[in-house]
Amino acid sequence: MTLWKLFTASLSSPKKLAAFRLAPMGKTMQYIFLFITLFTLLGFFQFTTQIGPSTTELDGVLEYFNEINWLLYPFAFLLLFIIQTLLIFARISLLSGIVWLLAPLVKKRGDYRFLWRTTLFANTWSFILLLVSYMFIGEIVSIQWLSYALTLILALWALKYYPKLPKKS
Repeated sequence: MTLWKLFTASLSSPKKLAAFRLAPMGKTMQYIFLFITLFTLLGFFQFTTQIGPSTTELDGVLEYFNEINWLLYPFAFLLLFIIQTLLIFARISLLSGIVWLLAPLVKKRGDYRFLWRTTLFANTWSFILLLVSYMFIGEIVSIQWLSYALTLILALWALKYYPKLPKKS
């Protein structure tokens, strides 16, 4: 399955989100690193366009940036990529842990590894919401919380299509 098909299917139905629990880990990692790269490029673009005007108030900082310009941008891009990777993996892990704790309450069998994949694909709408808001509005805490809630709702909705817990004898 191509990344485009994964993207469009993750936007359309919770049943497909639940089915993605069986997706190969390689495709899952390609999918997540696509969004990590998009967030990194957006952050790097904001960094490069805002470095001049925001640092002119500080004496000597702009001259220092001009001296180490060849080193600053690759290091900033690499640092942004590492931080974005850490934050997105932590976000998905935390949200899938919440869904994992709620799975027995709805009497569904959910291994953490499967719920992690489902939560990743449930994050698609949230990633789009965050990308658009960062590009046009900026970082707003209420949009972050809205994206967490949206992901949890979609992941719990997809949990409805998971296998039932076995009956206790």
